Amino acid sequence: MSDYPTLDQMGVKSVENVVKYSLRQEGDTDVLKIYYKRPKGSFLSRSKKFTFVRPNRVVSAYSSTSERDNPNKLSPMLLDALRELKKLLSETEEQNPVDPKEKFLADLDHLERVMNAKINEIRQQIQDLEK
Repeated sequence: MSDYPTLDQMGVKSVENVVKYSLRQEGDTDVLKIYYKRPKGSFLSRSKKFTFVRPNRVVSAYSSTSERDNPNKLSPMLLDALRELKKLLSETEEQNPVDPKEKFLADLDHLERVMNAKINEIRQQIQDLEK
């Protein structure tokens, strides 16, 4: 049996390669993005995105209670996945503590590569317009 049954059910097989995750809301859905550590030249994706629709609860107009369910409630599966990711990353951090300075420098290098790639893409689009 897996230590991370929800992640396993979602198709996250290489939990040992998970390095971080992010969560954002888009309308009535939550988007969980899991990032992996991959070797250079790997054909495997560096991230995987999962969407979870927020559960809508119908409250009867004839209900005698005045309580309403919270419309911003997260999906139970998403909550389980977040718990497992938090546990997984805390275990990983205990085994391999990260120097904050190294992490900031790595994040800065990544941001610089992404920005340069985007700038080059826009310049290429401008050149294509001139043709």
